[in-house]
Amino acid sequence: MENREENVCKLCLTTKAKYTCPRCNVQYCSLECYKSEKHLECSENFYKECFVEGLKDFDSSKEDKQKVLEMLQRVKDDDPGFDSDDDEEDLEARLQGLDLENDTKTVWNKLTNKEKKEFERLMAGGELSTLVEVWTPWWNDKVLISEMNERKVKTRIPAIQKDITDISTLLSKGKPSADLKNNVINVLYAYCFVCRLYNGDYLSFPIEVTKEVLSVSKVLRDTAVCGSPPEAIQMCFQCLQNRDKENLTSRQFNISMIEDVIRIIQGPSQYNPLQSVMAALSELVLLFHKAMSELKTDIKKSKEEKTRFENKDLKKKVFISLKKVEFLLSWTQRFGMALQSTVTELQLEFCAMSSDLAEVNETKQKVEYFQKEKLLKDNKKLVQEI
Repeated sequence: MENREENVCKLCLTTKAKYTCPRCNVQYCSLECYKSEKHLECSENFYKECFVEGLKDFDSSKEDKQKVLEMLQRVKDDDPGFDSDDDEEDLEARLQGLDLENDTKTVWNKLTNKEKKEFERLMAGGELSTLVEVWTPWWNDKVLISEMNERKVKTRIPAIQKDITDISTLLSKGKPSADLKNNVINVLYAYCFVCRLYNGDYLSFPIEVTKEVLSVSKVLRDTAVCGSPPEAIQMCFQCLQNRDKENLTSRQFNISMIEDVIRIIQGPSQYNPLQSVMAALSELVLLFHKAMSELKTDIKKSKEEKTRFENKDLKKKVFISLKKVEFLLSWTQRFGMALQSTVTELQLEFCAMSSDLAEVNETKQKVEYFQKEKLLKDNKKLVQEI
């Protein structure tokens, strides 16, 4: 009896629960229950966040951000059943003077209930996804020699941390391990992964992105040491394979990150090969600082002891990871040229894994083809017998 009660939808109390709300953890059976009055506050906040983050994801030009609002406005113009008060200002007037990039929460509050529901419909139908431009990584930008000779060159490369501690200060005795270059590769892979995963908006969600980084890089999360460039990559692949089914990424996506790591190691030009590695590690330092700052605030605001404990534990892990990245940044500043020797091995690893994936896909297509042929023959034979 207890199991049956636990599996019942907590909103309608009649049907078996099939889903769990990611925000409040309530079990529900259908979209109708999810959007019901009992769950309205939670579902409303979910679509509000989607709207806010949706506007943030669009290109910085006003034209792209305005597309969402124009879609909502067209619903009013084209749909005779779309009710609105005669005295109510139109959408353009209500949003007059607002910064669509920085005032996203205010923009959401300016929408009517029907406009919010229309955004929900557009989101569910996938129409909004066509407005989100796929982010181009900064490490793919090419710097021309003519540009390098100019005093000011516009670049998207993140700023490198200032006053980086010299590695000799951190290592008072002995020389740094030769395996450190492999550890840098492991960390760079995790960095590229979250950059791609969050479509370039990785600094807007410091806590969530930091968790992703630690879940991919065993060098940062644990005390792992990579013995070779391929091992550094394979460690990341093992972590990705152990993720929840809902958070799994395709093998092709994971393999493509090796090319990203190679480009970062090679740098924007032969005249400054360490710039991209230093910039990537510096941005990880910035990310971890942001995460620690938010966690500190959350710890103070949190009323639940369990949540405070979890945040304190995460904050400690982030601090340790921060120190590791700062150490690798110091190492790269002095010995980073050693990374160049890993490029060939990484290229071979990329080719080998790409070939394996191609063979798997080819075999899969053959199996599916023969299964389809067999099904057609069986159906034909069945028809003849009838």
